[in-house]
Amino acid sequence: MNNDIFETIAPTDLRDFLKSKGWLLVEEAIKDGLYVLKNSQYDRRQLAFPIDNSAPDYLDCVETVIQKLVDLENCSFREWMMAFSEMKDDAIGYRIVDQRNESAYIPLNYAIEALKGAKDILLSAAHSVLKPQAYHPKLKRKEAAQLLEKSRFRHTETGSFVIKVSTPVKAMDLQADVFENTPFVRQATLVINQSISQLVEAIEADKMEQLIDKVRQEPKPILSSNFCKALLNFHDANDNADLFLNFKWASIINKPLNTKNTIKIQSDYYSRIEDIRKELKTQEKDKKDIFIGTVEVLAGDLDSSEQRTGDVILDLYQQDGESIRARVNLKAEWHSLAIKAYENAGHYIQIKGTLQAGNQPRIIKDVTSFSIIEDNP
Repeated sequence: MNNDIFETIAPTDLRDFLKSKGWLLVEEAIKDGLYVLKNSQYDRRQLAFPIDNSAPDYLDCVETVIQKLVDLENCSFREWMMAFSEMKDDAIGYRIVDQRNESAYIPLNYAIEALKGAKDILLSAAHSVLKPQAYHPKLKRKEAAQLLEKSRFRHTETGSFVIKVSTPVKAMDLQADVFENTPFVRQATLVINQSISQLVEAIEADKMEQLIDKVRQEPKPILSSNFCKALLNFHDANDNADLFLNFKWASIINKPLNTKNTIKIQSDYYSRIEDIRKELKTQEKDKKDIFIGTVEVLAGDLDSSEQRTGDVILDLYQQDGESIRARVNLKAEWHSLAIKAYENAGHYIQIKGTLQAGNQPRIIKDVTSFSIIEDNP
């Protein structure tokens, strides 16, 4: 083994890791400058190493301790180092399993979308910790951005394709007691675990409508439309790829109860997740604002003055990159502008009114202005 690796292992970190694995500290040895630990599972075995990492035999002792652990737990040195390096982190591994030759490839575009999905899952979970609701209009809270900054992209593991994201459980500047003595990172990871569990259980039991009603009625729902949208990034429409989420909990704080360490999302679940996403997003309220978009469909009829009035279908741009299909009834003056915008590809419209909540096409009412803008918004 390479001694350079052991130089990075602090005595207190190794002690804490061993304690998280069930080893007990022999306090009498501390006065002699040693950490000595024992474990009832392994009679007549002790692990000992100097408290001072500058001791001449420190590296040799650490190597001996690790080799004993590898032998006792029947694992590889690489597996042990991975567990040790993540003992302070909550980690989620997204393991993608499909019909391809696993040693060959995954499409680059799919890999990019999957990474975006992992990012958006963290963001939506953080927002559900801060302000639980079925739909978050914007994912812009600074605490969520900080969580993303503190998270790390781990080396992928062997077996299929694994995206691994971990976050030090005490990385945030927020104090734990703000969140009922549970660190913010742990609460966000719990939201991810519980949200996926709810989705999978509802789909498998054919209780999607009950889940949607439950989320709508809860004062502080953890599942959101944004979370469902983030999961959909892992769906490759051209392949039957299943997704396994593997959770590893930081060992420096107590492991949460009633959680699943592995959750499987089968490829046929994604269409149901999309249905749930759409239903939860309709939780939105009416929005009075100025909207920018394009004219997609012209309808209407000629009035008594031989001018056209009536319905027009618009695509309205949103800050999250999506568009909303909306219907509006326009008077003759504004309808003529809509026709002009429709006939000129470089023209966009600006409309001021109230966008009603509901299924698309949504209705715009109480319109007070309608105009053309020629530049791309």
